[in-house]
Amino acid sequence: MKSRSRAILRWEIAGTIFIILVGSALHFVFGWTGGWRPVAVIAAVNESIWEHLKLAFWPGLFWALLPLKGVELPLLERLAAKGFTLFLTAVLIVTIFASYTTILGHNLLLLDIGTFVLAVVIGQCVSAAIGIYGLPGSAPFLLGLSLLVAQFTAYAFLTYYPPDLWLFVDSRNGLRGIPLI
Repeated sequence: MKSRSRAILRWEIAGTIFIILVGSALHFVFGWTGGWRPVAVIAAVNESIWEHLKLAFWPGLFWALLPLKGVELPLLERLAAKGFTLFLTAVLIVTIFASYTTILGHNLLLLDIGTFVLAVVIGQCVSAAIGIYGLPGSAPFLLGLSLLVAQFTAYAFLTYYPPDLWLFVDSRNGLRGIPLI
C-alpha cells in the first residue's frame, strides 16, 4: 500500500473514532445545556431517528474540515466525498434501525449503539476509498457537494421545524422537534 493510501486510511480510522466519541457525547449535550436552543442544531433534542442522524453528520463534517496532514487532498474534494459518505451513513442508520425494530417489534439500546457504530465504520471505509481512488469526474464531485449542502441545511432546519413524518417522532412520547424544558 502506498504511503498516501496508508495516510488516508489512518486518517479515516482516526475519524471513525472521533465521530463515534463526539457523536455519542452530542446525544447528551442538549440536556447538559438545559435545553439551550442554539445547540439543537448539532445535538440530539429527542429520541427520534432524525435527531440521531445528526450525531454522525456534524462530527463527520467537522472531521472533513480538518487538514489532512501529509496528503494533498483539497478541502472541496474531502467535502464532496463526505457528502456521499455522510448520506450513506444516515441511510444505513435508518435502514438498519427500521429493519431490526420491525423484526423485533421494539428497539434495544445495544443494537441502537451497534447500528450507529456500524454505519459510521462503513461510511468511513467508503470515505477512505474515495480519498484513495477519487471521484470519477465533475458530476460526482458536484453531486457530493450538493448532498453535503442539502444535509447541512436539513439538519440545521428540520430540528426547529420537523415535518409530520415517522422519522421525526420521539419514540418516548410521540412528539416532534425541540421539547419544552
